[in-house]
Amino acid sequence: MHSGDAMRRLFPLGSYVLLLFFLTGIWVAISPFAMTTQPSGAHWIPSTINNVVVGAILIAVSLLSILGYMTFELRDIMREAREKQLKQELAEQQATALAANQ
Repeated sequence: MHSGDAMRRLFPLGSYVLLLFFLTGIWVAISPFAMTTQPSGAHWIPSTINNVVVGAILIAVSLLSILGYMTFELRDIMREAREKQLKQELAEQQATALAANQ
């Protein structure tokens, strides 16, 4: 397996969608302050609290999803590499055993 194939498997199209959710979460969390709907120096109004909580949830869920997907895909890539290595070692052992018997 080439490194490019592994990278494509680690970052499929779904990961980019989750990255967009992450960026959306950041925007939702900071939008009350960037758009100045939250009065400066005042206690947070209910809409600001809602935006920050929803943004934090989007950020957390998207990050956990990205990390979870990458963890499981990396595990699969490592398992495939280990199996390939074991097959090569077995083939080498069989070749040396055949050479020793002749």
